[in-house]
Amino acid sequence: KEWKEININGKKLTRETDTLDTFVCSSWYYLRFCSPKEKVYGFNKEDINYWMPVDQYIGGVEHAILHLLYSRFFMQALSHNNDEFNILEPFEGLFTQGMVCHETYKDLDNNWISPDEIETINGKKYLKNDKSKIVKVGPSESMSKSKKNTIDPEKMIQIYGADAVRLFILSDSPPEKDIQWSESGMSSSFKFIQKFWLLSDEAISLITKEKNNSKKEIDVFTNQSIDKINFALEKFRYNVIIAVFHEIYSFFKKLLAEDKNYENFEENFKKILIVMSPVIPHIASECLNRIGVKNINWPKVKNKYLKSKEKIIVIQVNRKKRNTITITDEIKENELIEKIKEMKIIEKYITNKKIIKSIYVKNKLINIIVK
Repeated sequence: KEWKEININGKKLTRETDTLDTFVCSSWYYLRFCSPKEKVYGFNKEDINYWMPVDQYIGGVEHAILHLLYSRFFMQALSHNNDEFNILEPFEGLFTQGMVCHETYKDLDNNWISPDEIETINGKKYLKNDKSKIVKVGPSESMSKSKKNTIDPEKMIQIYGADAVRLFILSDSPPEKDIQWSESGMSSSFKFIQKFWLLSDEAISLITKEKNNSKKEIDVFTNQSIDKINFALEKFRYNVIIAVFHEIYSFFKKLLAEDKNYENFEENFKKILIVMSPVIPHIASECLNRIGVKNINWPKVKNKYLKSKEKIIVIQVNRKKRNTITITDEIKENELIEKIKEMKIIEKYITNKKIIKSIYVKNKLINIIVK
């Protein structure tokens, strides 16, 4: 206070203390998070040694030239000639997410218009408050307040529910790609939630019936599904998880049609609900409560059910699925490509084109890049 409040030529003045850009704070906040209650210094050495560096950073691509660059500089600076601080890189992993995009709209005076101000009549868009004025539809761009092409998440949650919104956001594309917002996609996710609720209702009713002998097929499917979801979670392939959800629905729908309460049905259905809970937590939690599950532990995969003689490998050409191939034995990448050529199952996609390279995920997928 003595330094801050001064007197010059009889005038009371206050020194300016807020002189640092906000990026200074965002360049070391993670160190403070390690020691939020430390009062003597910004962080505690023991806390830093335990928590740092950050395992995974997730953010938009725009952070690459500002926040991330400043953060790396700060760590280098703090580590310089400092025996008690030696963290050169603040983040071990970086994942840059895509943006949510929506069509843009303008009136005849070139003013931005929000989707809420528009009404569609006979395939054309007009202003709600003056249906004689047509609206100009622009390109799909990242949602922003300035262009008024945002969707109110609270409104979507009120209409469809939070689980359906989460399901749509995750199902559209890999998270590093931009997402195109669409009402039809949102509606489709909502319908899946409704279908799965009805499915779970049937499953809960079935559990009360007299038990039949176990069916190995249920154990195999459940463990393989959990294994796929584990892999997709680790690799940030959330859209793949949603694809597995649809496989789960189809499998259990057919199983319920048999109207037999197999001894291993209830336990496996519980496991399925648990692995679905990160994506649709509300409905999964409700279903688990109805079955009587209180303590939730992530199910472990039993490897004996993963060892299948036949393996179906997805064949992609330039990242687009074109076919599948079934193999019975372990196969190397070059042998697999030769086998695909021999069988001519993607011939029309590679004819007169040069194979530049291929990306092989063992026993799961091969992506052939052509030019």
